Amino acid sequence: MQTTQLRAIHASSDAPNVDVYVNGSKVASDVAYQSQTAFLTISSGATPIQINPAGSTSSVINVTPTLMASQQYTAIAVGDASATAPAAQALTAVLVDDPGNSPAAGNVKVRVVHGAPAAPAVDVYVTAPGASLSGSPTISALAYQSYAPAAGQQALEVPGGNYEIRVTAAGSTNVLFDSGQVALPANADLLITAVPSSGVAPIALLAAPATGQPFLISDARAAVRVAHFAPDVPAVNVFLGAPGTANSSADQVENDFSFSNSSGYLDVSAGTYDASVSLYPGTASALDLNGAALNANTSTSVFAIGLLNGTGPQALKLAAYVDDRTPVSGKAKVRVIHLSPDAPAVDVVALSGNAIAATLVSNLSYPNATAQDLVVDPNTYTLAVVPHGASSPLLPSSSGVTLSLKAGDVVTVAAVGCVSPGVAPCTAGQGFALVSLRDN
Repeated sequence: MQTTQLRAIHASSDAPNVDVYVNGSKVASDVAYQSQTAFLTISSGATPIQINPAGSTSSVINVTPTLMASQQYTAIAVGDASATAPAAQALTAVLVDDPGNSPAAGNVKVRVVHGAPAAPAVDVYVTAPGASLSGSPTISALAYQSYAPAAGQQALEVPGGNYEIRVTAAGSTNVLFDSGQVALPANADLLITAVPSSGVAPIALLAAPATGQPFLISDARAAVRVAHFAPDVPAVNVFLGAPGTANSSADQVENDFSFSNSSGYLDVSAGTYDASVSLYPGTASALDLNGAALNANTSTSVFAIGLLNGTGPQALKLAAYVDDRTPVSGKAKVRVIHLSPDAPAVDVVALSGNAIAATLVSNLSYPNATAQDLVVDPNTYTLAVVPHGASSPLLPSSSGVTLSLKAGDVVTVAAVGCVSPGVAPCTAGQGFALVSLRDN
């Protein structure tokens, strides 16, 4: 009887733990996301493979590939498990074929799989740490559900050591993912799958060795977003630099930045920074946030809030908020932050016409964010704010603000500006508004 080898990897980020069946028999139970089975020796030929939610008799993946003798096969569950997933992104299996040879002494053997359904075709660069991307990619134009080198080709082999893995959209040098320095151990046999991520990058890399359990390589960078939400402060310049250094053009991230403006996320090296704001034009600091830790694969929003001559809670300051950009399958996720310095604690309400249809957030005080994000169905919502426990006034107006949300959206809604502009302490303040920021 001729035999072959087969293992399974769970690489679908929103799928539950699974049971794996081969030839009608359960071979692995309760396999979690980012885990794998050991290689099994089975008969070659047409081989039914089923993947079921743990404890279920219903298969979410049911395939019968023909497995050749004396090979090593890996069935990888990838895709979006939600019922609303587009057909091209729905849960499926990628079958990787490898001859099963060991790498040459001192080398590491690598194949790469594109298993992130929402990511475009990509180029992959494996370089010495810090090297430029001026040369050709190591792997070009790798599409979702594809792997490289392809079946029938020898896997990549490089000497064991320290490398940097960067992923770009195919044909671009704009880096979507950056591993920073990562060790690829000599004599390892790695199958690396790009999986969805919600940190700095849209993907992470799940590295599965031939024996043992997979490990995740996350983006080594940090993401930071800045916004001007101080209603009586004129336009500003924004700086992000090394601790203890004076503001300079090299560290300037925003210029002539006026109230209610926000940047997109800026990808920076993980580390500790001083954030500073100066009144435009100029570089002399008017406001500082020193020693801000921006950790690898995290996202942080830094907002200028308060009033120019405010005191106590209304004092002008830079406030940092940790962002959770993880989408919820089939749903939209909304965080609300109260940043209106003269407003009392508020309720956030959904309107039907000019009437309150539902209270979504209750008793949110300045300058706090909701403790738990709202998870809502994809739809178009009309939002407004009222003083806590009241039904009026509806702010910013009786008609509210329209917010259209799709499945997978992650959004921050900030209540900014002054409820009573022209009245102390908001004598020179801009009026109240609800501002939505896309987090993904």
